[in-house]
Amino acid sequence: MSIDKVAKESGLAASALRYYERCGLIGPVVKVRGRRHYSREVLHRLSVIKVCQAVGFSLTEIACLLDGGDESAWKEWAARRRTDVERQMEVLREVLVTLDSALGCTCDRLASCPEMGPRGRLAIAAPHRRLDLTEKRRSWAAAQV
Repeated sequence: MSIDKVAKESGLAASALRYYERCGLIGPVVKVRGRRHYSREVLHRLSVIKVCQAVGFSLTEIACLLDGGDESAWKEWAARRRTDVERQMEVLREVLVTLDSALGCTCDRLASCPEMGPRGRLAIAAPHRRLDLTEKRRSWAAAQV
């Protein structure tokens, strides 16, 4: 299949396919008269990559999952990712509570709002954890490589 046909059928840009090829996510690619040709199986692999990205795996993690050798490792990784998502949801619920409280504030200016001060109800209600867990996941993925 030509790169244009794979791009159309997969819904990905040709540039994404070339990038995935450079990253080792897809391949080997046969070149005919200087043009890339892919087997039909690449469509399934691209679908797997898209699903993994949709649930939050990085391309590095996806490469490990696809070519890491241990066929059953993906379930362990999926369980870890599920735990990460549960933590993120917990933080997001706290963020919603804080936002709801902020929406109930009658102050005109954010900077002078006493509710935002160190002892204000919004400061007390604010989540004390950051939502971004990607650095922790990246270090875990790097350890698996």
